[in-house]
Amino acid sequence: MSEKAGKTTTRVSVFILWIILAMVYCSLAYDYIRAGNADKKLDDYLQYVVVICGDDHRPNKEVRSLVLIRARDLHIELHPDQVSIMGEGQNLKILVTYDVAINLPVIQKTVYQKVFDHKAQYRIIR
Repeated sequence: MSEKAGKTTTRVSVFILWIILAMVYCSLAYDYIRAGNADKKLDDYLQYVVVICGDDHRPNKEVRSLVLIRARDLHIELHPDQVSIMGEGQNLKILVTYDVAINLPVIQKTVYQKVFDHKAQYRIIR
């Protein structure tokens, strides 16, 4: 009877280990996908804002504020020094560089660092 109980305990332990590994993998995959989706939304917004602000000849400080507010809405940690605004009007260019840490759940240790670079410049929409 004890031999059967030992096998059952081993099976349950292995099953629990697989469940924990699956949860860790799902958490890492979720963080990676979420970061990619937020980055795509930020890139789309940069293309939009460079056209709108270029047409309206808005000051660089206002353009930077718009980008930082959108990044905050998307839960992207972006600092003002990571956003470069060059030119104005139809020569407007926005450069954004930032990185996102993919962390292990519970212990919050970084296992992967993904770097994003964006360059948006004014284009006439027809």
